[in-house]
Amino acid sequence: MSLLAAARRSSIAMAARRSSFAVPGALPVSTRNFAAKVTSPRPLSIRGDGLMIQCVVAALVYFVPQDAVFLGGLFWTWHNYGAKAAPKQKQADAEAALEEFKAKKGLEDVKISKGRSTWYVSV
Repeated sequence: MSLLAAARRSSIAMAARRSSFAVPGALPVSTRNFAAKVTSPRPLSIRGDGLMIQCVVAALVYFVPQDAVFLGGLFWTWHNYGAKAAPKQKQADAEAALEEFKAKKGLEDVKISKGRSTWYVSV
């Protein structure tokens, strides 16, 4: 009995594949749609003792100290170059220092922005 059903299904499928138009008396061929549609390759779970976590931990242990030393040296160098380019000086009398700066640069009309501990001068 199942042999006849299989032969009937295969003949209907072959007839449907041969012609692009509907075959009179043929049953429609349907596809199976019972599986869930996969939207992205996501792991179902990530175990704490899995290989991926172990590799991430090993990479962090290996690379973070190197990066910290490198970036620390880089920031220290940037700070030193900035301090050499525009050194800061503590002034006892800020008004007198500002007038001395304006006389030295030959400026008369300047805009002064006073902060809590830093003053900015713009032309």
